[in-house]
Amino acid sequence: MKKFFLLLMILTVSCCRSTNPHFYQPVAITTADLAYRDFKKTVLVKNVIMPAEQRRPQITTIGKDDVTLRIDEFNRWGAMPDKLIQNVIRQDLNSYLPNADIEIQTPLQKNYQYAVMVEINTFNGKLGEKAVLEANYAILNKSGVSLKSGDLNESVAIKGGYDEYVKAQSRLLGALTEEIAADLSKL
Repeated sequence: MKKFFLLLMILTVSCCRSTNPHFYQPVAITTADLAYRDFKKTVLVKNVIMPAEQRRPQITTIGKDDVTLRIDEFNRWGAMPDKLIQNVIRQDLNSYLPNADIEIQTPLQKNYQYAVMVEINTFNGKLGEKAVLEANYAILNKSGVSLKSGDLNESVAIKGGYDEYVKAQSRLLGALTEEIAADLSKL
């Protein structure tokens, strides 16, 4: 009987032991192949808009059946994804527009010449298959008038798990920012 209770306690403790979570963040590009050095204006990166299911700290992917959302409690973003993406866009714009002054929207009043608004429609994918980014953006003047807009609908094939997924999403954010920087350079 004592052996049974001892075995039961060991099983209970081993089942209740939780896995340590892993935290990820998208990374900015390290070097820009094309830099627009003549652009010397001030740009404000406004808050990024995302669907609620993708704005959560848990990394959300699509299940194998293309219908199921996988919300992983143990693989999380290091902060809220919309804030991480906003920061990556700022860092990427700094690489593409090295002589521009790029700022992030805060509650404080900012003095800027152009503002960039990004709306993420899809920021997910399937582990072992692909990462997907579908986003719209608009470049506004200080008065809020849209001067240029565009979109990006791309996917990147991946073979691995969350590490590869986050790297692929980072590359997709870099591609989005490259388009934004090209449009800004023409203004």
